[in-house]
Amino acid sequence: MFPKINLKFLIITALFANSVIADKAKIYRNCLKPGQFVLTFDDGPNPETTPIALDVLKKYNIKGTFFINAHNWSDLENDPTAIETVKKTYAAGHDIGSHTYNHKDLFEAIEEGSMKENVDDMTDKIEEIIGVKPAYFRPPCGNGAYNESDPHKREMSEMIQEYLGERGYNIIMWGTDTMDWQYKEDVDSVIATMNEQLADPSVSPKTHSFITLMHDVYPSTVNIVLPTVIEYVQSLGYEFVPLSECIGVSPYQSISNDKENQNNLNNGESNSTDENNKNKSAGETNTNNSTPTSNNTNSTSTITNSSTKSTVSTNKEGDNTSNAITIHSSIILSVAIAVLTLLF
Repeated sequence: MFPKINLKFLIITALFANSVIADKAKIYRNCLKPGQFVLTFDDGPNPETTPIALDVLKKYNIKGTFFINAHNWSDLENDPTAIETVKKTYAAGHDIGSHTYNHKDLFEAIEEGSMKENVDDMTDKIEEIIGVKPAYFRPPCGNGAYNESDPHKREMSEMIQEYLGERGYNIIMWGTDTMDWQYKEDVDSVIATMNEQLADPSVSPKTHSFITLMHDVYPSTVNIVLPTVIEYVQSLGYEFVPLSECIGVSPYQSISNDKENQNNLNNGESNSTDENNKNKSAGETNTNNSTPTSNNTNSTSTITNSSTKSTVSTNKEGDNTSNAITIHSSIILSVAIAVLTLLF
């Protein structure tokens, strides 16, 4: 018979294993090689404006990444034109990523218990439309991917990264923001905002790369801002590349979704980190040389599942994809229970 202290240690170790073994989603803010530039678009589809963005990208022979919602500027449940817009985007060779089902801040999703709806249901919706499961995820407002100073937000960010990682996702942030949602037709202000990073004397295509943030849901963006940004970035000497080339990660998961295939798909994280000036309405800006911090207002809610911090509870029963314990920690817990059974 072992001493009681060893039994307690065994139990604590088994319970804690879930939080330390769970694979976190990798976070990307720029490319692996200098000189590359990626266009990404949030909040679509919008059947009235997204096709215009596709035409502009075709004109310049650029492949972008579109992070879509099911309910935002359109309704992927009930609007056939929105569904066709996603299919057309995918057929044109652009990547489709998840931006949550309802454009939900994931901090709020944790606290209201809607992670399954906003993450898992959106994954299923994308797979239903284009036939493959996405591997790129962009959290609304960027929440869940910053280095948070607030302990509660830091805990939630850990939970979000583990939740997404368990589902085969990579988190795609950005290194420069157009703020197109705010400036609309004012392209001078758009370029000035991008130049907070691009015009830095220490920044050049020889040393830096960028993932930028835009929104294909605004007429001003697709008609004015997008072509202006493309030509300006090209004038600086950057090369537009698909996100998959930028970060070296496939945009879609394997059908089997097994561990070996996940390792092949999620094969590295960009080493650079970025400083982010966060804006709650639509986007954040960052640079290639410093670590992001958060200045969002503190949340008053609390997380109750402290013993299994990688688990994000949902408000729907029978959800096999939202199990509270990962496969690895389940094995450890089973071993612990078996040992305790023999001992007693």
